[in-house]
Amino acid sequence: MQLAKRIENELGCGFADTVRYCSPSHGGWGVVRMGMLVPESYQLFVCPFACGRHGAIGAIMQGYKNRLSYLCIDESDIVSGGYEQLICEAVEELFKQLIRRPKVLMIFVSCLDDLLGTDHESFLRVLRQRHSDVRFTVCHMNPITLDSKIPPQVNIQCKMYGLLEPAKSKQKNAAAFYGNNVGIDKNSEIYEILSAAGYTDILHISDYDTFSDYQKMAGVSVNIVPSPIGLAAASETKDRLGIDYVYVPLSYDFEEIEASYETILSRADLSINFETYKQKATDAISSARSQLGGLPLVIDSSATVRPFTLAKLLYSYGFNVEAVYSQQCIALECESYRWIRENAPTIKIVQPEHPRSPLMRRHDRECLAIGFEGAYLTGAKYVTNLVNDETLYGYHGIEKLMDMLVASSRRSVDLLALIEEYGLVV
Repeated sequence: MQLAKRIENELGCGFADTVRYCSPSHGGWGVVRMGMLVPESYQLFVCPFACGRHGAIGAIMQGYKNRLSYLCIDESDIVSGGYEQLICEAVEELFKQLIRRPKVLMIFVSCLDDLLGTDHESFLRVLRQRHSDVRFTVCHMNPITLDSKIPPQVNIQCKMYGLLEPAKSKQKNAAAFYGNNVGIDKNSEIYEILSAAGYTDILHISDYDTFSDYQKMAGVSVNIVPSPIGLAAASETKDRLGIDYVYVPLSYDFEEIEASYETILSRADLSINFETYKQKATDAISSARSQLGGLPLVIDSSATVRPFTLAKLLYSYGFNVEAVYSQQCIALECESYRWIRENAPTIKIVQPEHPRSPLMRRHDRECLAIGFEGAYLTGAKYVTNLVNDETLYGYHGIEKLMDMLVASSRRSVDLLALIEEYGLVV
């Protein structure tokens, strides 16, 4: 919590590090779901019984239970020292039972493994010798690293793209996205910007059904990183495969968007006038503001990685922003956080995982929540179905979000039905 403490020192209000409350609307893209993006992969979880609950239920709800198995270990397995041998035996048994042999086996270990200091290479060496046609990698589901430099969501991205093998040649006109688990809307102007810069073949991990086709991502000339969780993976790929990357984080700030596009265009020594894109986004904002009137809005970090920047945009254009629900302030959001504290003191900042947060909950409140967690904790009558900024980027992303706000403000929803439809699980 070093960042939170620094903010507290600077602004007089930080983020409490307390016992965590987990609401029924908490969830989204965990490491299991992210790892499943690798085509023709299978996951074996090695963990105590309780640690497997979340992933197992999520696999059922999200439709990939046929790609996930568990090796549940107990105290005797740990004390006996035969932990690594158990993994090898479990893999042999698993491969005998699987109808379709995977191209990749992701062996997930839990927090317990961090404490044991397991020698992963020892059992990986054995497995690779026995099954040379299968790629093996050790992944981590260890919430104890959430405050570290490589938290679980960042680590799994590194493991996913670490499966890419050196390509025989690079395609100068090809680029790939890293870190955004869902592809950006094809109507976004980012594709026009990339095309102008010479990148006409744009790849994303969700495009592939086979592991061999997935290897095409190793042949691009540049990786585009719109999400901070993909930054470490892009950096490792540059070191390992020599593929350069451009970090252009998603934003709801016009100046930041323009700066990101200029970064892409600078690779081709080009410049473009963005006024048309800006005007369309501005018109959409004005229209949404008019239609929503004074309806209170709450924004939460389950909907967007940039909740403070989005709050700043909406507040600046006259929306009635009531609160931001965010457990912490990531480095990318510090400037917007400061701006809100200094210029929009009426906006409440609430930690959704604070143990007191559910005590404020009301029911059927005349309010629009952007995100499921804010919806649950406020009892909002209207909910914008957005998780992790999915499909949004750039000026078009703002325009699309405004349309989503207007549409969701016109009808009350059953939050439980939305949560089940999306497949969230605590």
